[in-house]
Amino acid sequence: MRVFDRTLSQSVKSYTSLPSNPQEVLPTLSTARCLSFPLLPVTYPQMHKDQQQQQNVHMKEQPSTRMGDTCEFTTTQEHLARALRTVSGVVGRNPTLPILGNVLLKSARGQLQISTTDLEVGITAWVTGRMRGEGSVTIPFRTLSEYLQHLPLGSVTLQIKPGALVITAQDAEGKKTKAAHAVLQGESAENFPLIPSLESGHDLVLPSREAARGLEKVLYAVATDDTRPELAGVYAHGEGNTLIFAATDSYRLAEARLTLPKALPAPVSVIIPGRAATEMRRILESVDEAVLRVGEGQLLLQTPSAHLVSRRVEGTYPDYTQVLPQQSPTTVDVDRADLLRSIRAAAVFSEHTVSRVTLEVGDDQLRVTAVTPEVGETDNALPADVHGEKVTISFNARFLRDTLSVLVGERIRIGLGNATTPAVFRVLTTPVSKSPKSHGEAEQPTLETLGLIMPIRA
Repeated sequence: MRVFDRTLSQSVKSYTSLPSNPQEVLPTLSTARCLSFPLLPVTYPQMHKDQQQQQNVHMKEQPSTRMGDTCEFTTTQEHLARALRTVSGVVGRNPTLPILGNVLLKSARGQLQISTTDLEVGITAWVTGRMRGEGSVTIPFRTLSEYLQHLPLGSVTLQIKPGALVITAQDAEGKKTKAAHAVLQGESAENFPLIPSLESGHDLVLPSREAARGLEKVLYAVATDDTRPELAGVYAHGEGNTLIFAATDSYRLAEARLTLPKALPAPVSVIIPGRAATEMRRILESVDEAVLRVGEGQLLLQTPSAHLVSRRVEGTYPDYTQVLPQQSPTTVDVDRADLLRSIRAAAVFSEHTVSRVTLEVGDDQLRVTAVTPEVGETDNALPADVHGEKVTISFNARFLRDTLSVLVGERIRIGLGNATTPAVFRVLTTPVSKSPKSHGEAEQPTLETLGLIMPIRA
């Protein structure tokens, strides 16, 4: 039974070319709205119990300080560079609000607090070191980041002064170098947008690296058009021991199903804005565990060294499970790397407007072809395990490349129907942790991914 044909035949359509408004393909199941980024005072929520003591050191609100207060902070070039990389993804580029291109440096309980925001997502990182005094300043992010790259891998001392930052560096042997001294002009921290906090909500403890990989598998399918806000985000949902990430732009769909060693404390259903999800993945992949707090209108990701706050997308995500084929008339098992190379080669000969590549299923082989009269043609045959009917179906080459690039495994299974039904690409039950399990150790999380692509109608 093809649930897709009966229930959502108007939801995901075949196409001969990409329309200017991709969101016309999926009907609006509900009217979603995005909450604007509120400018509220910063406070720092607590982590779960085993991290509470550590977070109390640096995740509490500091009383406001005057720019004239003396502040000197010493750390290493490596620690400072790592923190700047953490917050780099949301540095604003708004010509009407140039201060969004700045980074906020502020003393906070003996540590240096580094923050950036684009008014939709805010990221704060903390740098350990030796702090003397209190103060704050905002500095152009690009200037500070680029200058820091040229400093020696030794200690760095920052002096926060009214409207300026003085940087003095020392090499690994502790010898002062005249070249590693600079004064960066900035402006008052009072002009920097205040990043909101989230005091209450449902807290989800995440295995960070596994969650990062799950997000990586679906981000490519997030819609880039904000006409349908709910499609411009990652849908995170699940209950029990299952957490699912999903994304679709109405032409393709990606799903990553994460089986957790510990059950979720409560069912979760939230749409994470695409940009926030991208930055979450970057933060999660460098830590072991994190807490995602889901509140009313906002999300807060907390780790021991950084946190991210974002609006959440309000609305109802389309029930994409209805378009997943229950079974496929044709299945093809093929080497993933060989198919990806063939798709990339065929794309050279495909039409630039549609980038059409054709998959032709035969006896124990899968042929990848493309032809454009002005360019030429190509035909590549790959050995495959074929079950079912022989079919010939065309797809967008970029969609095929994106899907095959995130699937992990030597061989993949492709489920094919016809020119009006989606093709399913999957690799099942792939362990995401490579370390062996010792006696008495909890089960490692597993990740099951799939991609769905609509054909190009002939």
